[in-house]
Amino acid sequence: MESESISDVTSVALGHHHTINASGHGIDSAPHSARHPARGRAAGGAPGLTRVTTDLTDLDGVRERGGASPAPRYQSAVTQPAAGLAKAAELLAAKQRVLSGGRLPAPSVRLAGPAEIDVFLDELDQAIRPFEDSLRKAGARHRDRAAQLKAIIKKASIQTSKTRFEDPRDMAEFDARIERVARTGEPVVLAMPEGGGKVPVPLKTGRFGRGPDFAEFLGLKMRAALARVLREFHPGGAHVVVVPDTCLHTRDMGFSAEETRSHLRQLWRDLPRLGIRDEVIVADTLAFLPAEWDHVIARSVAEVVASIAADGAVREAAAAQARSLSFIKECGLSDEDEAVLFYAAVAGHPEGIPAGLVAEARAFQAATDRVTPLYIAINHHGIRGLGLIERVVDGLGFSSASYLRASVHAKPGCPRPALSVFHSLAPVALLPMHALGVRVIEETPRWGLSFDVVGRMRGWQAVCEAATGRFLFYQATQEDAEMDAASIERAAAA
Repeated sequence: MESESISDVTSVALGHHHTINASGHGIDSAPHSARHPARGRAAGGAPGLTRVTTDLTDLDGVRERGGASPAPRYQSAVTQPAAGLAKAAELLAAKQRVLSGGRLPAPSVRLAGPAEIDVFLDELDQAIRPFEDSLRKAGARHRDRAAQLKAIIKKASIQTSKTRFEDPRDMAEFDARIERVARTGEPVVLAMPEGGGKVPVPLKTGRFGRGPDFAEFLGLKMRAALARVLREFHPGGAHVVVVPDTCLHTRDMGFSAEETRSHLRQLWRDLPRLGIRDEVIVADTLAFLPAEWDHVIARSVAEVVASIAADGAVREAAAAQARSLSFIKECGLSDEDEAVLFYAAVAGHPEGIPAGLVAEARAFQAATDRVTPLYIAINHHGIRGLGLIERVVDGLGFSSASYLRASVHAKPGCPRPALSVFHSLAPVALLPMHALGVRVIEETPRWGLSFDVVGRMRGWQAVCEAATGRFLFYQATQEDAEMDAASIERAAAA
């Protein structure tokens, strides 16, 4: 068969769904151009893979229900909050500020010593206590142990209607496994792929946000609370196993292999200080990759591309996936003001932005389109098809036959544990890898997470560790945290 470029096939299959309008082309801004002349940097290209002969058989045999489509069920692994930056009022306000000759505000920085950081960690425990108590109450409503465990996990989860938590068909395997655990006394093992780094989007995670911060501490403590309550109702014990997956996306999303490794080591050092022993286990994912990983991924990309071309539903899902991935993938920009205009263009607001930068944003979106099949192949055929989570569970000494699979994305039959206590600055669906920690000062301090550009435009203060300079969280007053659109516009003009 004649070899065909993946990028060529994908550009046809996905179509041109860019959000950049023609009205943005050829328009320049003198104040911005004076500081940032147009450059000829090339956008990231497609992976060096070629299409090979393959059929449309799904490695794990999963099919969409109720349809005649032969295409595999490629479940989306990107939530809408991944593209939340596109809807942030602060992004447009920052754009206007930069086009007017200003700069993205630099945050003030305050250093915190060890004793003060311990106080902050105690505050996290206090913030999570009502959540933990609610889990106990949920379990106490039942007498049967399996029912208790399921009720606790459900109470700890979000988007339960999307995960179809009460649907006997979708939850059949989950229910069978939890019954087995309750009967045999094996430990409850809730395993989930998640995180392992910060997305390389400067307006989300900023120059401060490359290592673990209080956004991740909050998520880890939430999961530790879940494990503790499960242990109270199940003598066999309980663990939440986190399987970091950013290390698997260095080719497609541009995550730094060095950063992801450093991030993992730092998390391991952080866990004891967070008071977490074995309630949460953060795995070394790369140590469990099967030998055939690269071969299967390379082969499966062609299958994904073929499915995109052959099936409208898959094509639509892949296009939505690509739009979200535009706010995850490394863009190669180091200048923060340029990044403001670049992501405004990606978000569909190119008016007034220099034509060269608009063209770069367009090329970046096209490159993201091309690499989307690789992203899907890694998640679907790699993580799921090769049983990576099961390999990790077995490798840690537990049983892959009875573990409970969880996720940070709403999928039928797969609980999505909450990673933050809900309030306006802790949207439960936003992941720590997309955001930075936030502390809201009021009578009882609240903890959450938000984008770097939001903190910068609202004038929040960055709190860093005195000994290392490591970013910990943004600190905001109640008034700053709830700044309205008019105040954001004034900040843009300042």
